Formats: sequence, C-alpha cells, structure tokens
Amino acid sequence: MKWLITGGSGQLGNALSNVLAANSIDFISLTKEKLDISEISSISTIKEISPGVIVNCAAWTNVDGAESNQSAAFAVNEAGARNVAIAASELKIPLMHISTDYVFSGESKKPWSVNSLREPLSIYGCSKLAGEIAVQEVHQEASYILRTGWLFSRWGRNFVKTILRAALLNEKVNVVSDQFGQPTSALDLAKQITLLMEHELPFGFYHGTNSGEASWFDFACTIFKFAGMDENNVSAVKTFDYPTKAKRPSFSVLDLSKWYETLVPPMRSWKDALKDEFPYILNEIEKRGLNG
Repeated sequence: MKWLITGGSGQLGNALSNVLAANSIDFISLTKEKLDISEISSISTIKEISPGVIVNCAAWTNVDGAESNQSAAFAVNEAGARNVAIAASELKIPLMHISTDYVFSGESKKPWSVNSLREPLSIYGCSKLAGEIAVQEVHQEASYILRTGWLFSRWGRNFVKTILRAALLNEKVNVVSDQFGQPTSALDLAKQITLLMEHELPFGFYHGTNSGEASWFDFACTIFKFAGMDENNVSAVKTFDYPTKAKRPSFSVLDLSKWYETLVPPMRSWKDALKDEFPYILNEIEKRGLNG
C-alpha cells in the first residue's frame, strides 16, 4: 500500500518519510511546490498518484501570521483539507488529517478530550477547526483526525532549535510560564501514525502528543539543562507581558486516554522523547551554524 504525504517539507512530513523508509513502506512525499492542496487541481493530482492512504500534513502553521492573512490560512487549512478529503473519498481510501490543540479555548485545567467543545481563540485555530469540519463532512466514514501540538524535531524551525541556539550562545531568554501544553516529538508522532494505520484502529478523532505536560518556561529550562548550560539564563514571564498578534490557549494539554481503548499505547513522556532527539537537533544546529 503506497502512502501519500502532503506537506512533505514540514517537521511531521520529514519525520514520517524517515519512519516509512525505515520500515520499507512504499510512499511518496510531496511539498507545496509539487502539490498545493489549496488548489482544486490537487484533487486530480492525488487521484493520478492513486495512493492507498493519505496523511495530510500540509497546513498554514504561522499562528500570528494568520491574524492578518485569514484568507490564506483558510485556503490551506479548510479548502485544502476539503480537497484532500474529496480525493480520498473518490479513491475510497483512508485519510489521516493532522489538526491541532488550538481548536480548544484553553480555558480549563483539565486535559481536553477528543469530544471536548471546540472554541478556538485565533484565526489559525478557527481555520484548523474548519478543516476538521470539512474532513468530517466529506469523508467521515474513513478519516482519522489527529490533533497534536508543540512539535519539535531535527527538521525545520521549532522551539527547541530556537532555545538551544540561545543556550549555546549563552544568551538570556524570557519565556512564558503560564501557557501549558505537551512538547511532542515529530518522530514519535510519525511512529504513532504508522502504528495506528498498521492496527487499523477505528476511524475518528485521536490526540497525538507525547505524555506529560509543561509550560513553555519548563520546556526551555529542560532544553538548557540537556545542553549543559545555565538554566538561570531562562526567565519566566507572563503572557500579559509578552503580547502576540494571536491569542494562545493557556492550557492546551490533550487527553490521551482513548489510546487505552486500542492496541496502541499512548506516546512516551516528552522528556524521554526530547532526550533521544536532542543529539540530532544539536548536530543540525552545529552543521548550519548557531546563527543559521
């Protein structure tokens, strides 16, 4: 069965390519330049490829940028999701659509279940919610909607790389301490997706994050610690003191209990995942230079 990965140049797209290749699974991974899912023509392109399963990793992920580029965000996150779902429906194949913790308001101190009320705070969150709805409308009978957040990896840009560069340059950083979530290894998530498909779990909503929780401040301190640098260079600030264009959920920890109903256990702790991926991230930074 041939897999098709959309958004192949992103963190998850790269991680999934890595995992599929390691497991000798046939796949094709396409970047936006090869497959722009926001274009209606993407439907026929996907049908010509004729995959056995699609993983839609393509997304507008610039959270602040979406506030001033609403139409562009919705073009990818809603219309694009719909186009991919139409292609999957016409091919009669499973679709794995990647969504986000930002579909929730964050106004809770209890982990969000797969069925929690979706009330996004930002244009980005609204566009991703619209994508979830589009996939459900078009191809609910054979779709997985997998929500994740706080991705890190050796590929692309991410929080770990930003903070690690600062640590290695012995810089002081201010990091918000009142936003909580689950740092998640893109590689661990890619492995979880392959297991989900392998075991043919029931279609529907799943939450795909590493276990445990942290604030951005906790996350940054751990990165400094793993780098062997002084954690005192990380200062905690409040969201109020660090304004951004888009409002972020203060608590976006996702409930992972649904995995216990399946043959696939939840993903391991984020600290264990970060520890394993850390040498590869460090190597990438050293290869490209601290200011790269």
